Amino acid sequence: MAIVTLALGIGATTAMFTVVDGVLLKPLRYRDADRIVALSTLFTNRGRAIPRMTGGDYLDIRADRNTFESIASYYGGEVGVQVANRAEFVGAMLTSTEFMNVFGGAPLYGRLFDADDAQRSAIVSVPFALRNFGSGESAIGQPLQLEDRTYTIVGVVPASFQFPERTEVWVASARNPEILERTAYNYKAVAKLREGVRIEAANARLATLGAQLAAAYPNSNKNKSFTAKPLREQLVAPVRTTLFVLMGAVGLVLLIACANVANLTLARAAARSREMAVRAALGATRWQIVRQLLAESLVLALAAGVLGVVIASICTDALLLRGSDGVPLPRLTDVTIDWRVLLFAIGLCFVSSVGFGLAPAFQVSRVNLSDALKQAGARGVLSGQSGSLRSVLVVAQIASSFVLVIGAGLLFRSFLTLVSVQLGFRTDAMLVMYAHAPARTLDDYVRVTQFENELFQRIRQLPGVASVAGAMGLPTGQYGSNGGYVLDGQDTMQHHPQELPQADFSLSGPGYFSTMGIPLVRGRDFTDADRHGSDPVVIISEALARQSFPNDDPIGHRLQCGLDAESMKWMTIVGVVGNVRQDSPASDASAAMYMPLAQHPYRANEVQVAIRTQVDPRLLIAPVQQIVREMNPEVAMKFTTMDTMVSDSVAAPRFRTTLAISFAALALLLAIMGVYAVMSYVTVQRTGEFAIRAALGASPGAILRLVLRGAARLAAIGVVTGVALAVAASRVLANMLFGLKSTDTLTYALVFAVVLPAVLLAALLPALRASRVDPLVALRNE
Repeated sequence: MAIVTLALGIGATTAMFTVVDGVLLKPLRYRDADRIVALSTLFTNRGRAIPRMTGGDYLDIRADRNTFESIASYYGGEVGVQVANRAEFVGAMLTSTEFMNVFGGAPLYGRLFDADDAQRSAIVSVPFALRNFGSGESAIGQPLQLEDRTYTIVGVVPASFQFPERTEVWVASARNPEILERTAYNYKAVAKLREGVRIEAANARLATLGAQLAAAYPNSNKNKSFTAKPLREQLVAPVRTTLFVLMGAVGLVLLIACANVANLTLARAAARSREMAVRAALGATRWQIVRQLLAESLVLALAAGVLGVVIASICTDALLLRGSDGVPLPRLTDVTIDWRVLLFAIGLCFVSSVGFGLAPAFQVSRVNLSDALKQAGARGVLSGQSGSLRSVLVVAQIASSFVLVIGAGLLFRSFLTLVSVQLGFRTDAMLVMYAHAPARTLDDYVRVTQFENELFQRIRQLPGVASVAGAMGLPTGQYGSNGGYVLDGQDTMQHHPQELPQADFSLSGPGYFSTMGIPLVRGRDFTDADRHGSDPVVIISEALARQSFPNDDPIGHRLQCGLDAESMKWMTIVGVVGNVRQDSPASDASAAMYMPLAQHPYRANEVQVAIRTQVDPRLLIAPVQQIVREMNPEVAMKFTTMDTMVSDSVAAPRFRTTLAISFAALALLLAIMGVYAVMSYVTVQRTGEFAIRAALGASPGAILRLVLRGAARLAAIGVVTGVALAVAASRVLANMLFGLKSTDTLTYALVFAVVLPAVLLAALLPALRASRVDPLVALRNE
């Protein structure tokens, strides 16, 4: 039992360390990774930085070569790529030509970008080349179409190179006039510091450059500067706190396991007190006795460690099987059980052996020789000396498990609140198709719009389809946009771009709001008449109406935004719809505007098709695929459901809640096992006492209450201590909770109602055995 108990603690801790090590601690797999930094824009008036920058700012930073050896910009995501008469959605990045130089990449075939490759060349990964061309070598020189351009593949990089993660295609982007714009934060940037340049010096130089640009471009760069951060820190920043909290939680599990084993060791030590007394009488020193017992503890810990590593391996494999969709962590490919993890496990074995073995060893070494040698057996020699220590260990287990169960309870109730919020749209019975059609000229884009209208008509005719609509920027999905907007009558020159009112931007077709279940509050929906060349129109959300028209009817007013050239024209508001939580259930229902998909043809080639179904949505994937392939085999497709999209948007809180519940359940189980073991030992030690009480007339119920009273006292002390610790520890969770305070009384009450009865139940069986003792038999044995 001791080995299994400790193995569970070591296994859980080692598994969690494997994740922490792979995600947070290991160096990145790039050459000179310690010199690679991510650049951010810092808004000095708000004290907030975003990991993006404008094209104009990027070019000015790139021009300063004193600090950085190389610097590159990139943007992109999962997009449709056409190659070899087929199409697929892949992770693709449009990068500056120095991108691969920052990471010290080396191609397996071909070459990397050079200065003349802008708008011409592409680099692909080995998996992409194998899928589409049969080999990496065969991919060199092949054409690849992304967005409105055709690129030639000039290099193939190994599968181990991924930046950003899940990227398989990199194309050299152009330096076009739009990149000089200084208000749209469309680009991310990475750089490699020059040899010997410290990051503090780089940040000082960026601050100086920021001040110079603020003076040169006060309209766009006022209150704006730039910062550099090690790339590894930038990548793991969103999950750092979560992983450290979970590591702390599993550390408590290990402490509970050690306390549990320490109690078992104390019981075993009591049984060996006569043996140790004989050794001492024969000349063994106290240190020799302690050393022997610690060595035995170490052997037990090493055995538990071997089993723990097996448990950790199983847990890690199960985690990785879910992949990045189910586990919202970066750098999952670096999560492996290697020599670092094994050293950590060995260290845990040594630490835990001391943790659970030291106190019992010193207890045994302090036994009074004459008392021990007088005993016919071991009973009673250590009972008084170790009873207090056993009680302390039991209280510590109960308190620690209470803290973990409180944390898990808070996260669980927060997650239930999160997934129960009103989203503003329906998620059930909704199939979503991402479609990307090749287009280059305006005529191509107009034809794509016509193709989509015909596609929607054919999908509507499928059995089980209730309605269909196209969009760009589905809630919780990709390809949405946001930014500032201007109302008719305002002089845009009077407004700093950062001070304009903000809104989410989406495109949608006729019937979109009814298909999504978004209520039309006032005005009208889009119609087929709202097409390219007609008067620009827009529909706004109630939040935007309250934000900009608190005392007026917004219908008929005009506004413009910076989504694209078409949206820079004055658009007339024709409708108001209900609010939607655009990014995730955790986001606020912020101001939003919807523009007709057909009036923005340059966006229409990358559309999300919302299909409201009367059957299981996934049953329609095959027939929809067949329709698209018949109409245009060069259209890239991927399918999901709206339920899945919303579920994916809360993957991070679900991940930490699941692990927290797992650790809390394990901790409570170990604590219950510990209480049971201690109470069993105590009742055996007190058998004579119970026999005398029974002989003097005590009823079985009285003995039962006596034992349970002792257990209840320990449980009460443990729970009270746990409450105090939980109140302090739960503050760490404050930023992870949604719609819940870290001192939520209902959660504390529910946990109290679970933990206290569980502890008492653990003591019930030993108490029942004590109440049934036969006085005659017990006293004869004594």
